[in-house]
Amino acid sequence: MRVEIGEVASSVQMMDSDSLLDERTLARIVAAVLQALDERDQHDGRAAMERGVSPGIARGAGRQT
Repeated sequence: MRVEIGEVASSVQMMDSDSLLDERTLARIVAAVLQALDERDQHDGRAAMERGVSPGIARGAGRQT
């Protein structure tokens, strides 16, 4: 489409914004998101284990006085 504004002339190309992500790009994005979610779940699991307190420690077992 040709556009003229006063003395300025330019060509404008129209495109569908949905077509900017081809199948390979979308697959890479999905893979990266799934990997990030998996890493977050693993981290959350490790953090929960580190925060856990065993029943023996909670009751004071093994404490020397």
